[in-house]
Amino acid sequence: MVVPFVLVFFGILCVLLMHSLADAIAQTRTDTKTEAMKLTPVLVQDFEKAASLPKVWVVNIPNENASVQLSTDHPQDGKQCLKLHYHFLGMGQFQYLGIPNKTKIQAPIHKLRFMLYGDNSKCSYGVQITDAHGETHQYSKNTGQCGLIDFKGWKEIVIDLDSRHETWGGDKNGKIDYPITGVAFTIGQPKDGENLLAAEGDLYFDSMSVDSEKSVDETLGCQVSVLSPGYCSEVKGNTRITLAAPGFKSLTAKCWKQGSGFGSDSTIATVNLDAKGNGSFVFPADDYPHGPITVRISGDNGSVKDNCYLQLYNTGGVSWNEGIPNEPPPAAKEMKLVFADDFKGLLSISSTDPKATYYEHKPPNGWQDFSEHTFSNRDSPKNPFTQVDTYLRIRASDKSHSSGLISSMKNDGSGIKVSAPCYFECRFLGPNAIGTWPGFWLMTDYMTGYEKLKDKTPCDELDIIEAYGGEGPGSPNTDDTYMITPHCWNQDKAGKDIETKAFQAMKNPIRMKKVGIPSTWFETFHTYGCKVTETDTIYYCDNIEVGRHATFPLSKKQPLFFMVNLATGGGWPVDLSRYNGLADMYIDYVRVYKQAP
Repeated sequence: MVVPFVLVFFGILCVLLMHSLADAIAQTRTDTKTEAMKLTPVLVQDFEKAASLPKVWVVNIPNENASVQLSTDHPQDGKQCLKLHYHFLGMGQFQYLGIPNKTKIQAPIHKLRFMLYGDNSKCSYGVQITDAHGETHQYSKNTGQCGLIDFKGWKEIVIDLDSRHETWGGDKNGKIDYPITGVAFTIGQPKDGENLLAAEGDLYFDSMSVDSEKSVDETLGCQVSVLSPGYCSEVKGNTRITLAAPGFKSLTAKCWKQGSGFGSDSTIATVNLDAKGNGSFVFPADDYPHGPITVRISGDNGSVKDNCYLQLYNTGGVSWNEGIPNEPPPAAKEMKLVFADDFKGLLSISSTDPKATYYEHKPPNGWQDFSEHTFSNRDSPKNPFTQVDTYLRIRASDKSHSSGLISSMKNDGSGIKVSAPCYFECRFLGPNAIGTWPGFWLMTDYMTGYEKLKDKTPCDELDIIEAYGGEGPGSPNTDDTYMITPHCWNQDKAGKDIETKAFQAMKNPIRMKKVGIPSTWFETFHTYGCKVTETDTIYYCDNIEVGRHATFPLSKKQPLFFMVNLATGGGWPVDLSRYNGLADMYIDYVRVYKQAP
C-alpha cells in the first residue's frame, strides 16, 4: 500500500511543478515581451487640482472613520498630494477601505506606479482596477503584488499588471478591457496572525503613473476643455470662448443655426492652437438661435479624436421655432387639445401641493425613481428645476447629486390623463455628457386600483425617446440615435410576448438622419410624439413617423399619462466632471390631444 501512495504523491508533485514551470515560462515571456517594448511613462494623477479629490469607501467600519483631502503637508512632487486619515477598530470583521480615482486610460499598460507615504502601521495596501466592461481587477498582498506598510516616508509602489490577480464582476473575461475607468487604492486593517488590530493614522498618495505601450496623448486621450465661459452659462453678442486642448494642433467649432426647415449646421471657427494646446475664438451669439444652444468643439490629431459639447444659453440671438406652434401636429389634426404647457408662467411642480400641475417623482412616492443623480424636489436645496424665459430647465448636478422628473399624474392618481385615441408630444434639447439619460415617456394609469396589487399592478410603458449620452470607449456613442422602448409590465408571458414583438418592430436604434432629420437630439431642439389608436401605436420625431407597433391591450382600455425627465445612468457609466459636474435639459413645450367627441 505504501508504493501506490508514494507514486500518487510523486505524480501530484510533478503536476504542481509543471504548473509552476509553465507559469514561470509564461511570466518570463511576458517580461521579455514587455522589456522589448518601448514603454512610455504617463502621469495619470498628480492631485494638484481640486477636481481630483475622490470619495473614500469603507467596509465594516463607520463612514466617518475614513476621509480624504488634498494636502500640502507632504507633497512628493508639486504643491500637494492626497491625504487619507483612517481609523480601524480592533473588533468585528476584517476592515478595509478604498480610494477610487476616476481615470480614462485608453492604451494598453503594463505597470502601475504611485508614491505612498507610509506610517509603519503594518496596514496592507493594494489596488483595484475597473475596466471598460465593469470588471474589477485586484492586486493585493494576497495575490503577491502588494504588501504591508512597514515603512515610514515616501516609497514608490510598482505593480505588475500582467501578473496573476483576482477578478470579479463585469463581463468576467479575466482580462483588462480598455479604457480603464478607475484605479482605487485599497488599505486593509493590520493583523497579528489571525487577530485584527486597531490602528489610526495618516497616509499620503502622490504621482500615480503607468507604463504604456502608446504615447501620452494616445494613453490618456487628448481632451478639449473650455476655460471660459463656464459650462451651462449665459452668453450674448460676441463672446470669446477660450480653450485648452493639449495634444491637438487645431480645433473646429460648430453650432446648429436657424433657417428654413430643419435649419443647418454651421462652422463657427477653425482654431489653431499654440504649442501648449491653448487657443480661443469669438462666438457671434447674436447670429445664432435664442435660448439653449450646443457649441460642438472637435479635435483630431490622427490617433485621437475628441468632442466637447459646450451647453450655453443665448440671451440674445434669433427666435427660431420657440414656443407652441399655432397649428396642431399632423398626427392630431382630428383631435382636441386637452393640455398644453409652454412654461411661460410660474412653474407648478410639487410633491405636496395638490393643485400643482406636475408631480416631481414617478408615482407613487418615487418608489421607482431610477436616476443615479437623485430626482429631487423643487422646494428642496437640491432643486433641479428652473424656468428660463419660456423654457423648463432640468439640471443634473454633481454638487447636489440631483436631477429631475415631472409627471402629469400625481401621487393620488389625479392629473393629466387621456384615453386612446390620443396623442402626446414634447419638444426638448438634451445633453450629451457621459451617463446623461433624457427621456419622454407614457404609462397607463396604474394608480387606479393600485392598493390591491401595489407594485405588481399591470401597466404599459411607452418610451417615446430614451437618449443616452457619452462618447468614447465604454460609452453609448449614440450620435444621431435614440431608443423607443415599449413595455408590458406585470402581464405574464403573454405580455412579454407582445412586448418583444413590439420592440422588434421598432428596429432600434432610431436613426434620425436615416429618416431625413439632419441634426441630433443634443445638437438642437426636436419634437417627439406618440399617437395611440385602437389598432396602432405610432412614434414621431419632428412629425415624421419613425416607428409603430400594434397597440397593447391595456393601452386600449386605460388612460395614459406622461413623464419627462433628465436622468443619469441607465446601465452606462456616469461622469459629468468634464462639464464641471453639470448637464442641462431644456423643455420648450408639451401638448396632449384626445379624440374629439
